[in-house]
Amino acid sequence: MTTSRQFLPSISSLRALEAFERLGSVTMAADELALTQSAVSRQLQTLESQMNVTLFVREKKRLWLTPAGKVYAAEVRDAFGSLA
Repeated sequence: MTTSRQFLPSISSLRALEAFERLGSVTMAADELALTQSAVSRQLQTLESQMNVTLFVREKKRLWLTPAGKVYAAEVRDAFGSLA
């Protein structure tokens, strides 16, 4: 089965999601990925927009995963584990 590339999220946005979920913070994810907080935030926003699913709850300066975000992050983590 061939999947159109336009429907695949970027690896960088998936890495940002996985790091955020595992570490619990945009700051720590940015440090691990050697990116700025802003870059990680943009990647997470882009992923959410591309998927057209609410993955995050944003309140003031806090960010956390919705139930759908937790499920997707676990799927991403499993996929990375399989690839490794």
